[in-house]
Amino acid sequence: MDWWHLESVAWGNSSVIHADLNHPNLIAAARGLSPFYLRIGGSFADIATYDMSNGTTTREADRFTKTCSRNPQLCLTRHRWDEVLKFANDAGAKILFTLAYLQHTKDEESEENDRRDWDSTNARQLLQYTAQSEYANTVFGFELGNELTHRGKIQNITRLVNAHQELRLIIDETWSAATNSNYKHKPKILGPASVGPSETKILLKALGSHIDIATYHKYHGSGKDASIIKHAKGTSIIQHPRNFHEISKTVNKYVDNPEVWVGEGAMAFNSGRQNITDSFVGSFWFTNLLGAISKSRPHTVYCRQALVGGYYELISHETMEAMPDYWIAHLWKKLVGTKVIGPIISPQREDSPEKYTFGCCKGPGYDTLLIHTFCAKEATSNPIVIITNIDKKSPFSLNITVGTHITKYILTGKGGRRDSKSVMLNGNQLLKIENGILPEIVGEDTDDLVIILPPVSIAFVIVRGFQVNECVLPIVVAANQTSSLSSIVEQPQVSSDGHVPFIASESEMHHPVTVHE
Repeated sequence: MDWWHLESVAWGNSSVIHADLNHPNLIAAARGLSPFYLRIGGSFADIATYDMSNGTTTREADRFTKTCSRNPQLCLTRHRWDEVLKFANDAGAKILFTLAYLQHTKDEESEENDRRDWDSTNARQLLQYTAQSEYANTVFGFELGNELTHRGKIQNITRLVNAHQELRLIIDETWSAATNSNYKHKPKILGPASVGPSETKILLKALGSHIDIATYHKYHGSGKDASIIKHAKGTSIIQHPRNFHEISKTVNKYVDNPEVWVGEGAMAFNSGRQNITDSFVGSFWFTNLLGAISKSRPHTVYCRQALVGGYYELISHETMEAMPDYWIAHLWKKLVGTKVIGPIISPQREDSPEKYTFGCCKGPGYDTLLIHTFCAKEATSNPIVIITNIDKKSPFSLNITVGTHITKYILTGKGGRRDSKSVMLNGNQLLKIENGILPEIVGEDTDDLVIILPPVSIAFVIVRGFQVNECVLPIVVAANQTSSLSSIVEQPQVSSDGHVPFIASESEMHHPVTVHE
């Protein structure tokens, strides 16, 4: 969630200050993603103020109360913070909150930022109140500042390092002194909430030992750039964003316990692009993004911008209806496990490189169909394949060469349209949240192992009656000993060379999915 003003057409009343957190559709949608992380941040987070005074009068309280009265749209009151914490708790979310840094380094006379050491007074007030809240456990962690080195907002990195050291002391002292006996989690520090590999590298080199989890922001392009329309409707929409690996290398080098989140991301920044990032055509990018980032360790979390607000929102701030990308996120949470099997593949190619495959025989950027394979979430030992077909005219036939039957969830835009803001499941169910109730999503079971993907469609397919060793949960048989289910299942369908003959395209090209022993 963001801090955008009411006057913004793309955001309206969706900010953390104004969003209707009691709307039944928003609550239902959030629960449909649970468990998840709810980041409260964005550009305006750096100039937000927190009024935790509750009407008490002190010099410090009066200072921030007056600031709030001048700009209430960027003021988080105690009452509103209680509502946000309760919403997250009820929805099964953990909050990542971006604390204001920039305005608290401002010179009072010149009003220039980055001219003095960070004044932690207001942040301390928020943290002290939070630690005593009955929902203290809802807060997972804090960031300090948002995209601070982007466009030269700050120059003094040493000052920022010192501020992170101070924030660590405040968290340690505050949570140690808290009298709330219910809290069990001391918030982590995440950062630097940077933009791009070069800025991230500079900041992590300085901050790596002062943060628990690295975060950075990643968009494909600008929503104001007309070329995003051509990109979204062309074959490059599903090209793998390979620079995940550059960030991964930086994090591994500079962070003590390497873990990295995309703390903010979507296809396009500047609030997205209307009728592109909020329609079904944008879901091809999102689906392949989720598949690609899952293969880029130590990436562990992707924070999609935004739950509500902007033209990339998952829930419409105007109608409170779920947008196409919401159903991608919901199905991913419902069906897809955390273990990745093999590379991203395109059945139209004969080769299957160790990590990634691109192209429809022409090279990067020409794929019309890509496949990601994971362990299914609930079906323990079974794999699930996620398939995107962006061909505008032609269906695609895929033959699953193993297993006994499949469960398929095939998504299309209503009427088969790419620009639709409604999604159909298996051609007959309109996915819609009504009166705060999520629809029952049931896949189609069939023993026909040939999948016909309509033009511009996305499919989630669970392959049943086929055991993948990598997906089998271990069974504890004695202290410090485990046994794989594959050792007690008769004749598992795994080839002796360690590969699973998994998928054949309409031209009968077989593409092995590596199973690591």
